[in-house]
Amino acid sequence: MADPVTSKVLIHLATLAADEEGRKNLVILFSIPLVLVLIILMLFAYILASPLSLLAGFFTNQNEMAALQAFRAEHGDKIRLQTGAIILNGKYPMPAVGEITSPYGKRIHPVTGKRSFHTGIDIAGEWHGEIKSIADGQVVKVSIDEIYGNSILIKHDYPDETFYSFYAHLSKVFALPDQEIFTGDIIGLEGGDPELDPNPGSSTGHHLHFEIRTSRLALSHTDPVAYLYAPSKNEEEE
Repeated sequence: MADPVTSKVLIHLATLAADEEGRKNLVILFSIPLVLVLIILMLFAYILASPLSLLAGFFTNQNEMAALQAFRAEHGDKIRLQTGAIILNGKYPMPAVGEITSPYGKRIHPVTGKRSFHTGIDIAGEWHGEIKSIADGQVVKVSIDEIYGNSILIKHDYPDETFYSFYAHLSKVFALPDQEIFTGDIIGLEGGDPELDPNPGSSTGHHLHFEIRTSRLALSHTDPVAYLYAPSKNEEEE
């Protein structure tokens, strides 16, 4: 036997179904939870279809993203950047003026004190000096994280090779995602000072961390010196 509450509900539903107006109210009554269930299912489907983009939204610095969107709205998607002076020592020009203070390869990490592999070269020059693209290409990614701070990844697609250049510890970024870049374009300013620069990343002082990669993957790094400097006489003889 049904309890009194259930009986009252059934009697009320039967009363609603007895006339046309009641049947309309009954349809509306059952439609509301059905619509809510459909909306929830659609949200789940969207999350499953694009989890990476959703996660990126949660972890992106919202202030930086808002500033980037405002810059886009003011200047458009494609901005012609100013071209800086080019210093050519090898096949491609230098990304910054300065000395290489930490080469590519194994080293003692200056922050952690542990032995690790340095995936690029560090160039120390003038604080907030100009950082330039070493080749024509297209911006693949503009990022902010705890290791590299503000950084830019550019794809260079040439007939003889395709490679990527990576610029990290920037105090300012001028390039936009998907933007066409030309050799010598000033894409940002050097940074990395943990006391004075915004988003310095893991750094003990201002410098440019520069990498060459053979694909978009960070693990595809290779020695940038081969791209920036002509081979020595000993290497040519070998």
